Amino acid sequence: MRRGGSVSGAASLVMIFCVLCLAVFATLTYVTADRERQLAELTAQRAADYYAADGEASRIVAALARGEAPDADVEITETLDFWNDAGSLVEFRVPAGGEQELYVRVRLYPDGSYDILRWDTVFAGEWETNDTIDIWDGDF
Repeated sequence: MRRGGSVSGAASLVMIFCVLCLAVFATLTYVTADRERQLAELTAQRAADYYAADGEASRIVAALARGEAPDADVEITETLDFWNDAGSLVEFRVPAGGEQELYVRVRLYPDGSYDILRWDTVFAGEWETNDTIDIWDGDF
């Protein structure tokens, strides 16, 4: 004897399960796409900040090579070059967005030429130690 409706009930359950799975996957896809958009915007902003700092540092180095005082608001440190009596070492930092700075060290020569010794980004934020880990002291 056949019972009516048992096949259509199983098909309905499978259909409901499929719709729920699709809804969950659609939600996960939307959330992932939104996070990727935020990451892309942050990456674009960081790249723009870096290249602005790079341009500013290039202008500062060009001004120093001409023997002029740069019109930038950065602290420039000049030291004697012990390895080469004819030149002097100059170093400075330019803010590069977020907690990054562009650190530049240049050897300047009297004839207006220069050697770039260091040109890279460094972390400029405050270091915070995490000492909340409880370590066993040997007592029971």
